[in-house]
Amino acid sequence: MRVLIAAGGSAGHVNPGLAVLEELRDMGALEAAGWVGTPHGIETHILARHPWITFFPLPCRGLDRRRPWTWPGFLVSTLASLPRALAILRRFQPDTVLGMGGYPSFPPVLAAFLLGIPRAIHEQNAALGLTNRLLLPLVSRAFLSFPSTLGAPRTGKVLVTGNPVRRQFLQSGLTGGQEELMVVGGSQGSRALVEATLRAAPALARLPGLRLRLLVGRAADPREVEARLKKAGLFQVRVERYTDRMPEALARARLVLARAGASTVAELAAAGRPAILVPWPAAAGGHQEANAKALAASGGCVLLREQELTRLDLGELIARLWRDERRLREMGMAARRAARPEAARTVAEALLELGKGGR
Repeated sequence: MRVLIAAGGSAGHVNPGLAVLEELRDMGALEAAGWVGTPHGIETHILARHPWITFFPLPCRGLDRRRPWTWPGFLVSTLASLPRALAILRRFQPDTVLGMGGYPSFPPVLAAFLLGIPRAIHEQNAALGLTNRLLLPLVSRAFLSFPSTLGAPRTGKVLVTGNPVRRQFLQSGLTGGQEELMVVGGSQGSRALVEATLRAAPALARLPGLRLRLLVGRAADPREVEARLKKAGLFQVRVERYTDRMPEALARARLVLARAGASTVAELAAAGRPAILVPWPAAAGGHQEANAKALAASGGCVLLREQELTRLDLGELIARLWRDERRLREMGMAARRAARPEAARTVAEALLELGKGGR
């Protein structure tokens, strides 16, 4: 089968789509894989390591709901992208198109509708995003990560699959001896988490054997942050913008401090890693808080709101968890129970059915 994924802008949209393509490939069901994304987004970096996927750049822009004066520009950009999306689909001739949410998925899925190509969307978050809400009436199937996704109807086209993660996360295992505290603010980074970690550094430096791995994304300069951490007395540090080897990084983590993007939550659950989740308060529709609440309800994480970062002693909170091996183990097992390891396979099988004419 020929499958086209439409996704970009953040790793949270890209990695689940990649997991589905890899599952189809492992099943021997993939004749050709195509991908439509933005020309300069993180998807270009991620997909460069997968030459078996044909990448089609499509210039487009997102809708900033907090800045209404930019909406006309969004509409013009979307309309200008549609003819290009139609040309890409006619060239690639997919049997099915899967949109993973976010603004880069809108023109290709709309083009698939106009061309009569079977199409589906996947919502990673616990609240239906704007793009997926707009596309929902136009698709044959809608896949959800959470049973109680806000804004999602309960119709025959909706299937709860979980959020696809790559198999490497499922193989991380619950092994002992991890001594890394991992801090990650998503592919874009989080200045709030970076600054909170810097404030907590003196307390972290007093924890025997602790090693810190901090992924700053675009939020800070890694060299500057590393220098500030060492000045605070924390010398076993590794500060990077991004890692291409997240499964291995999580396998070494004893505890994770992170934002609550959908892919982050799904990967933590799949890897069985205890976490402190700090939802990004500006996330559309409050979807990051909904994601974190879903995992916290299972006991798999501690939910900490951003405004609390400056009021409480983050270093002391981390230290208490760090020393409580039993609680960390219980949180990790709870996170693993909340995982849906079959999500990529379920989506892949549904796409096969859709591509053969199933509805």
